[in-house]
Amino acid sequence: MCEGLALSNEMYFRLFAPLTGTLLAEREAEAGRIEIGLTPLDAQLAAIEQTAQHWFDSEVQRVRGELLLKLTPPDCAAAESAFMRAIEIARSQQTRTFELRAALSLAKLYKMTGRDQVASELLVPALVGFNAGPEVPEVEEVRRLLTMRGPSPG
Repeated sequence: MCEGLALSNEMYFRLFAPLTGTLLAEREAEAGRIEIGLTPLDAQLAAIEQTAQHWFDSEVQRVRGELLLKLTPPDCAAAESAFMRAIEIARSQQTRTFELRAALSLAKLYKMTGRDQVASELLVPALVGFNAGPEVPEVEEVRRLLTMRGPSPG
């Protein structure tokens, strides 16, 4: 993937650069190389400003947030900011599926940190207009998350 991405950049073919850079980051993280995975995402965010390819901004931010949570120790504050930015971008672009995915990621963080009520308040509006089905598997995940109880206090 790295070689293909480098070759595409050499040829100035950047049509799918946001997507391929994000996929590369996810693969690096799956291989346990979180910091290396963050590098193409940070580069992608800088390149987006040069290429004006804003169509995948929300997902780049969401995946960045997911990787920040995988660091040891997790960077919850930076991840929360990335997820919030992803939601903001998705709303401004009216990309409802990206908004749902980012809201789901942020809600999981909120659940993990004992902020169940905030998670629910975030998920309910993001779910409006979606039906369960194989097209958007996140819908079922959101519904499961909404029915889960958080850790008991004390």
